[in-house]
Amino acid sequence: MPTYSWEKRSMNPFRGRVQIIAVMIGIVLIIVSVCVAIFVHRAWFIQPTGDVQDQSMVTIKPGEIVSGVAMVLEEAQLIDSAFAFRVYVKLFDSPKLYPGTYTLIRDSSYQDIMAVLHEIESNVVRVTIPEGFSLADIGERIHTSIPSVTIESWNSVVGVDGSASRHPFVNESMKPKNVDLEGYLFPDTYEFSKDATAEQIANSMIDTMMRRVDTLGDPTGDAAGMSIHEVLTLASIVEKEVRTAETMKNVADIFLKRIAIGMALQSDATINYIIDGDNPSPLYSDLEVDSPYNTYKNPGLPPGPIAAPGLNALTAVFHPTHNDDYYFLTTDAGAIYYAKTYDQHLENKRRYLK
Repeated sequence: MPTYSWEKRSMNPFRGRVQIIAVMIGIVLIIVSVCVAIFVHRAWFIQPTGDVQDQSMVTIKPGEIVSGVAMVLEEAQLIDSAFAFRVYVKLFDSPKLYPGTYTLIRDSSYQDIMAVLHEIESNVVRVTIPEGFSLADIGERIHTSIPSVTIESWNSVVGVDGSASRHPFVNESMKPKNVDLEGYLFPDTYEFSKDATAEQIANSMIDTMMRRVDTLGDPTGDAAGMSIHEVLTLASIVEKEVRTAETMKNVADIFLKRIAIGMALQSDATINYIIDGDNPSPLYSDLEVDSPYNTYKNPGLPPGPIAAPGLNALTAVFHPTHNDDYYFLTTDAGAIYYAKTYDQHLENKRRYLK
């Protein structure tokens, strides 16, 4: 009868490998458990000392995302691990962040840090400024949304000698000193702090206008050589005259050709600006009003813009669509009809303006 060898059993290589794997798994589980415990502690249970010297100011810039904020927090020694913070936000919190400057305390939990960073949500006001708004319209909209910005403070900032006129974009635009900042504030949707000042708001909107203009390159066609102020002025008229991007480019070319030959623009939009009206066909008496903004009586551009031009109107003036027309009319329904001659224009009026 053969005998069983305990020695051979103890030397079984497979059994040895199983034991090693089991030990390694145990070690890994211990490490994971420790890491999870540390993560949970950091995320929810750690308590700051409350000492003033442990406070740090952190600024979140507009458009900044969680990964960037995590690095800022780590560099400020407010958190131990940017990676762990990102994991926490990804799994347990909202990644929505609001620009602003925050006071945070070292050794705060991730939950407490995010609670502070979310507080700004209640302090942010979203304001939409439509294309074609005037400075007065914008001021009313801002005041309604942020009552601390009074109409008086708004006018003192955007008026003829307003503080926002010192903005570099305005200084380089060749704006005459005797006109205000009409047309220099880009129409868009903004998020402002409830305690924002009129100057901060106006400068932010001028910043946006500057960035939009910079994306358009140099003016082409008959617009080549125009100053920024002249471009904004014509774009504001185009904005108020027609609606679509395509018609804006056609009408911009018509106005540019008229300017080139010294022909009056005859823009109804400028008349409405003078009389504060919105009549698509102003009365004959309105056309006789004495004003440098009356483009029926004065050839060339008016002294300044009449409204806030949007990107389509700006693009139209920078890059107009060449055509052979010198006249156009717009019906109440928004249809537009072009003409090469005045007689054709009169016929369009007879047929379409009833």
